[in-house]
Amino acid sequence: MLIMSCVGLSHDKEKMMFKDDFKSVIDAQEKFWTRENTRPILNFSYTKNPNIEPYPAPASPEQKFLDEKYILGSYRYMTNRNGYIAEGYPKLNSNVGPGCLAGFVGGDYKLGDNTIWFDHTQFVTDWENPPEISFNENSELWTHLMRLQNYYGQNDAHFAMTDIGGVLDVVAALRKTEDLLYDLYDYPDEVIEFSKKVQIEWLKAFDKQVEIMAKYNQPYDTWMGILSNIPYYPVQCDFCYMLSPDNFDDFVYDDLRDLISKLPRSIYHLDGVGELTHVDKIVEIEKLNGIQWTSGAGHEALWDAKWLDLYRKIQDKKKNLVLLGGIHENHMDEFERLIKSIDPTGVYVSGHFSSREKAEDAIEKITKWCE
Repeated sequence: MLIMSCVGLSHDKEKMMFKDDFKSVIDAQEKFWTRENTRPILNFSYTKNPNIEPYPAPASPEQKFLDEKYILGSYRYMTNRNGYIAEGYPKLNSNVGPGCLAGFVGGDYKLGDNTIWFDHTQFVTDWENPPEISFNENSELWTHLMRLQNYYGQNDAHFAMTDIGGVLDVVAALRKTEDLLYDLYDYPDEVIEFSKKVQIEWLKAFDKQVEIMAKYNQPYDTWMGILSNIPYYPVQCDFCYMLSPDNFDDFVYDDLRDLISKLPRSIYHLDGVGELTHVDKIVEIEKLNGIQWTSGAGHEALWDAKWLDLYRKIQDKKKNLVLLGGIHENHMDEFERLIKSIDPTGVYVSGHFSSREKAEDAIEKITKWCE
């Protein structure tokens, strides 16, 4: 296992399509990891050119996900339309589908209008004779990803590592979710053994993504949009939304803790209220740096007081707190109550504002609230 270090990267490319002060953004975001920030890290953007002509919609899923020139054009459009302030910066997602490890180890993939699917065919059909899996750098999807990321890097765009996925989520994609739920009872040992093999291949894919970030002298970044001077990754298990605490202990916890122990830095992606039953276990994982909370569609916004007990539970264990989309210019009163109720140390918040003035006003207020 490689897991390269970022020591020595200078981040000084003059033509990078970042902010003019991108180095200062990297330095500020590094304080999130070291818990040296005195106000929340604020990844803020705002509408700079509201009247700019819209970027053309993709003509096909192939263009949306696999056409490097179209994707880079969309990134350039975004950097022209939006401005970035405080610790905000533009990022190009390397999107070849959530949980794309399934496509790197033998599973099939299917392009959709809004995502890439990995569970439309069943790769694992028989637990008594499970297929061998191996991270394949010659697989079609990995070849696509390398073509895309090299193009981005050669054109001085800041890109993020791709969404490898959660280990058990990848198993669910290879087996199909409903079948895997039954398998937990019918073939528990086989599922556990297969999951361990998937984790081995996960780490290989992660190391290769670390390599390409270093190749283009970029700070480490992921779909979560947090910068780091050493490798990190969001870990997750969306599948555990459907699991009891006992099932979580049997099929998720040990492997999750083991994976986190192998990563220099990590944030757990806590995806929705169905996962709250597992929080007490997750926050006990010593090497985990933090938790990113998303409440899910139909539930209270991240700034709502309903989640204060959750945030305090996370912070009581000295874990960082990530709230993507956690602020809105029309809900500053609610956000003020939130910020004054928690410790700003190790808090990361993102949000978009309708104007630079609105963003600057929010930054000024938040800074005062944290004094």
